[in-house]
Amino acid sequence: AVDGNAYTSYHAGSCTHTAEEDNPAWWVDLGQSYKIGRVYIFNRQDCCSERINPFHIHIGDSDQVSTNPRCGGNHQMNLYQLSISVSCQGMKGRYVGVRLPGSYRILSLCEVQVQG
Repeated sequence: AVDGNAYTSYHAGSCTHTAEEDNPAWWVDLGQSYKIGRVYIFNRQDCCSERINPFHIHIGDSDQVSTNPRCGGNHQMNLYQLSISVSCQGMKGRYVGVRLPGSYRILSLCEVQVQG
C-alpha cells in the first residue's frame, strides 16, 4: 500500500487486504515523528469497495497504532471515488495507521500517501 502505485485493482498486485478479523488495521512506520498535514487513502475499485466504511486514521508515536490519537472521527468514503484526502491538521507521529472499527471486517487498501 506504499509502493507509489495507486492503481485500484487488487489483481494488478498493488493492493493489500487482511483476513476477516475484528478491528483490522494497517500502518506505516515513518522512522521518526513528523507533522502530518493530510493522509490520502486509495480504495479498491474492482470489488468490495464498501469494505472501507467506516474507517479511522490514527497518528502517533506508539507502535500499538490503534492506541494513538485519531485524526478526525469516523471517515466515510464515496464508493465511486478512487481516493479520499483527510486533513490531519499537523498531528505529530511516527506511525500512521488505518483501522476499521467493528467485528468481521476486511481491510483493503491500494495506496496510502502521507503528506507533511
